[in-house]
Amino acid sequence: MRATPGAHEITVKETKMKMLPEHFEHMRAALAPIDTGRPEGATLRRYQWDLVRQAGLIPWLCDTLYKYLNDEHVQTALNRLVK
Repeated sequence: MRATPGAHEITVKETKMKMLPEHFEHMRAALAPIDTGRPEGATLRRYQWDLVRQAGLIPWLCDTLYKYLNDEHVQTALNRLVK
């Protein structure tokens, strides 16, 4: 199922995302407490997805986000949340 253009867009730091604001906040709440900084030698993307797994978000991503988003949308949110 593809998102209707403009249907769920939110603006985060001047970048529009198609993720619902409540889903973005859910990710923020789950990742912020465990985001202690990227280990030396780990790529940013690897660190972001390690946090997603550590937070137990994989089933939620599959059941909730992937109903209307794709990998690029989820990665955009991760790029905003974990630096």
